[in-house]
Amino acid sequence: MKKTLLWLNRNLEEVILVFGIILMIVVIFLQVVARYFVNMSLPWSEELARYVFVWQVWLAVPYTVIKGRHIRLELLPEVVGPKAKYALDMVFFGVSAGFFAFLCIESWSVTQGIIKMNQLTPVMHFPKWICYLSVPVGSALAVFRFIQYGVLRTMRYMKDHNDTALFVLDPDDPGF
Repeated sequence: MKKTLLWLNRNLEEVILVFGIILMIVVIFLQVVARYFVNMSLPWSEELARYVFVWQVWLAVPYTVIKGRHIRLELLPEVVGPKAKYALDMVFFGVSAGFFAFLCIESWSVTQGIIKMNQLTPVMHFPKWICYLSVPVGSALAVFRFIQYGVLRTMRYMKDHNDTALFVLDPDDPGF
């Protein structure tokens, strides 16, 4: 069970993103083949690819947190000492988690409005709120990841004040 949870912790977003990319490639490829070789268009393919892409964008947000590839100011933390770097990291984690929490709450209220309207997508007739749900889900996962990495960063800092690594998600790491 612990190995499964550790694997999910490390790979959940990545697996979903890879599956989404493969799905988009297959759907768009089928559209091209149908259009050019069979002279027939698949009307649902563009709509499906668009909605999968929207989900990809919002699920990539927590993935960038895991990989440490999100946008952040690098100049200041590089010139200060370990204690100030830790403080800056905590400010960064807190502001980022707060921003995505706000975004999650606000986007959830928009999604609820779309649910009440009972709108369907034009071609596939899926509920439109499924696409809108990507924003609160991606934002909630981002909040979780920022808090998770803030806690891990604090645990590592408490064990070694000179540890300046921002992101470490390794079970062999003493701070994990």
